[in-house]
Amino acid sequence: MAVVPPRQVAVLSLANYDEVVKTGGRTVGEAALESLRNLAVTCGVDPGYMRAMDERTLLLRLDELPHKEFLAAIQGMAAKTRRLAAPTIPDLMLKVRVGAMSERALRSLVNDAARDLIAYMDHLDRRAAFLAGDELDIWQQMGSTDVDIISHEQLKYFDAFTGMLTTERFLDLLQYAIDDPHRPESMAILYFDIDDFKSYNRTFSHEDGDDLLLFVASQIKEAFSADVMAHLSIDRFAVLSSSPDIVSKCAKIHAATRAFRLSFAPEVKCGIYMLMDKTVTPYVALDCAKLACESIKGRYDKTYCYFDEDHKDRLFVRRYVAHHAERAVADGWIRTFAQPVIDTRTGELCGFEALARWDDPERGLLAPFVFIPTLEDARLIHRLDVCVVDTVCRHLSKCRAQGLSHVPASINLSRLDFDLCDILDVISTLCDRWSIPHELLAIEITESALQEGSNLRVEIERFRAAGFEVWMDDFGCGYSSLNLLKDYEFDVLKVDMEFLRDMETNVRSKKILLSVLEMARNLGIRTLVEGVETKTQHDFLLEAGCDMMQGYLFGKPGPLELGL
Repeated sequence: MAVVPPRQVAVLSLANYDEVVKTGGRTVGEAALESLRNLAVTCGVDPGYMRAMDERTLLLRLDELPHKEFLAAIQGMAAKTRRLAAPTIPDLMLKVRVGAMSERALRSLVNDAARDLIAYMDHLDRRAAFLAGDELDIWQQMGSTDVDIISHEQLKYFDAFTGMLTTERFLDLLQYAIDDPHRPESMAILYFDIDDFKSYNRTFSHEDGDDLLLFVASQIKEAFSADVMAHLSIDRFAVLSSSPDIVSKCAKIHAATRAFRLSFAPEVKCGIYMLMDKTVTPYVALDCAKLACESIKGRYDKTYCYFDEDHKDRLFVRRYVAHHAERAVADGWIRTFAQPVIDTRTGELCGFEALARWDDPERGLLAPFVFIPTLEDARLIHRLDVCVVDTVCRHLSKCRAQGLSHVPASINLSRLDFDLCDILDVISTLCDRWSIPHELLAIEITESALQEGSNLRVEIERFRAAGFEVWMDDFGCGYSSLNLLKDYEFDVLKVDMEFLRDMETNVRSKKILLSVLEMARNLGIRTLVEGVETKTQHDFLLEAGCDMMQGYLFGKPGPLELGL
């Protein structure tokens, strides 16, 4: 049997493309990319096998080169990048990343693997690297001092968007630091959050939001270059630092970010937790820094905050929630509230959103923003969500049995539900137990969950194949909304209420909202806008062709057992 050689792929990327364009203009940037083409040709690459992956990156498919020649080409390109100057700007050297991959290493699309590889090299300031597969293949014979050989597992340590560490890797390294008896006494965890990032996205664009995120990431990298840094989620970052001048560095990041766009002056807040307790877990330590950060959000007189006794009390409440979660479900402390959804054209009730409330016998009604993130952190959120589904199914079953009018319900699912159980099987079983048709339940999944969970595409397809509708919740709050619409199929687009906040005074908000509604209509997706509070907003949405509305204008959430 003939042995098929692994597919050979190389990538060339300009790490300082933005600097080149800023110094010499876009024409020089294009000429710099052409310099990369010429460099590849001098190393034996056929121009016909090159294509631009983006404005700064070339992808080279090199199946036709024999093994030794391919290795020579990669090593030659890695060596020649040291002396490559920007066209017409001889004093500006091009920072080029040279990557190579075998097909065994490509567990995702070629472009995705290439971007991850570039992010890895940028983060560690590596000039060249080869992504090897798990198996001992021919590429591990490279033996070059110019080219690092890395595994796919190493690559997964880095977030492709920012080049920082992933949350999982950060927590691993944090555990090492906690266990280290010789760690510096000044070691601290810093939790950064861009205040009101949703409004920034709404005011400008998601591309502008991306630019802001990358700018903040670059400022953190510059300030804490010797420390451990991670991109936790959309607009949140973490640093593990033993620097003696943490506060001044935070102030510098804050000032630079405010100056990034003077018409908006974005605020970056920082929570600081000093790593003194040797028994603390990485999750709790990071949560302490997060609590400190959250305590100053929305304030303009503070840019950083240390974790203190007051925050410790709030942490106690979170621990109380985690420790009493199972009892809360079993003893009926979890109540289901319902908020009506209105058909825009008829003005009639067409559904309701089921919302969880924790009515504690000792502490009273706990706010969702207290217990939901806590249950997610404790990986207990699926118990709460299943409890809500069961309550909704029992309610609908009772209405159907008594001949009462009833409407479909939408239920919020956490990203973790898909990891902690077979949530489709659980919900289908409950529907069967209470004889509820699947079309009476819609599943809401937030945009941020979709950005974090790569396995959700298959799960969404399973839900839709089983007859459930799937809605994208909070559309517009993240930085990849349009990409998600390209990659996933939804029945309803639930537009984030932030778009309505200043709609009556901000013309841009109106235009963006109109564009979103029209785009959804062209894609065959129904729309629901939440947060409707005024008659003016209602009339605008009616004229704009929005399908459904939800908000205090039609009713606040109330106990499901009392009806809508």
